[in-house]
Amino acid sequence: MDAFKPVPPITRRRWLLRVGAASAGLAAPFMAVARGRERERVTIGLGREESLYHLPLTVARQLGYFASEGLEVRLLGLGTNAATTQALDSRRVDVVSAPYLQVVMQRLRGMPWQAFVLTGRAPMVAMGVSTQEFPVFEHVSQLRGRRIGVAGQASLSRLLAQALLAKAGLSSAEVSWVELPSPGPALAAFRSGGVQALSHTDPAMTQLEQRGELRLLADARTVRGAADVFDGPLPSTCLFAPQGYVEARTAVCQRLTNAVVRALRWLQTAELSDIVATVPPSHALGDRALYLATFFRVRGAYSTDGLLADEAVRNVWRVVQGLEGVGPKPDIAALMAASYTNALAARVPARNRPAA
Repeated sequence: MDAFKPVPPITRRRWLLRVGAASAGLAAPFMAVARGRERERVTIGLGREESLYHLPLTVARQLGYFASEGLEVRLLGLGTNAATTQALDSRRVDVVSAPYLQVVMQRLRGMPWQAFVLTGRAPMVAMGVSTQEFPVFEHVSQLRGRRIGVAGQASLSRLLAQALLAKAGLSSAEVSWVELPSPGPALAAFRSGGVQALSHTDPAMTQLEQRGELRLLADARTVRGAADVFDGPLPSTCLFAPQGYVEARTAVCQRLTNAVVRALRWLQTAELSDIVATVPPSHALGDRALYLATFFRVRGAYSTDGLLADEAVRNVWRVVQGLEGVGPKPDIAALMAASYTNALAARVPARNRPAA
């Protein structure tokens, strides 16, 4: 029997040959793309790249999924959702990664924007009050006349706060709103008493919870939590662009969708070591343990297939129409139907889709 033949020693020359062969194998798909066509350049505008909202895009770039689709993607951090709106209007960016809520609000203003792949199926925001300012907190009505920090005016964090206030019988005019787009200033304002309540994203909210500085009032970081607050599913981040762009450059949008859904699939099964190896250290904002704990807490909020469910779409529009100053619209069905398409996510190759 020769099943246990001695293995020849690996010399430096043999080792270099093996490494070279492996590298060539890994590079082959990308070289094929480069030979077949020049990479299409696409600029995606977003608030802050390090936000967990945009993690699927970071993964798609870091693991070469965009490149394998023949795309050269630039992720352009603009600080706020309002800035991404301006950038899309001025054509500084081709596509935006932001909450579907932004598409809805702009459609109501006559802007023909269209979402084409969903990355987040829950808002990933939470709201709480300061335990220092409110040693005893019994009812949301105690926030009357107080200052509430939110990520932005037309943000999911403000939508969450408004929904909570409305259920308690308070109007938006009965509190003061403070816009705090970045987590650092948001934490500083909360701890200094600049705001007495905060509705924001992780990892800031988890950090305040862990240290006992915040009493949680509403949690929409999970699909179930969002349904409890908004009486139904409420999606968050998606890729969107002017409808004319989606229709004229369908092939580019399809390739973006393919790469993003592949990244979403990867996130569903990624281990701690995978996240550490893939996500740039700067995204952890100085506390990698907190970042990792937060990721595993909100992982279920990421979409698994890029599809925007009809029920979720209807619920967003219902919630928005219930906001003060918006009200019902007679042509809402047509606006809603034109605000998104699932055609591209439905055509993603089977190899990019999550396992059944």
